[in-house]
Amino acid sequence: MPLSTDTQAAAAQETADGTLIGRNATSKIGFFGTTPAVQPAALSLASVTAAQLATALASMGLIKTTA
Repeated sequence: MPLSTDTQAAAAQETADGTLIGRNATSKIGFFGTTPAVQPAALSLASVTAAQLATALASMGLIKTTA
């Protein structure tokens, strides 16, 4: 599946520190075959629960959860 022009442009932006992905909150990214999603809402480290953190990571395909 060819990348869209927008995706190619974003992926081609390399800085001295490496390639930048997810340039802003509306940029969609996905890992390991998951459907690309926009950046999850910020979580406050002072009050985040393990379930909230797991949901945010799972939505991007970074972890798998079981029921």
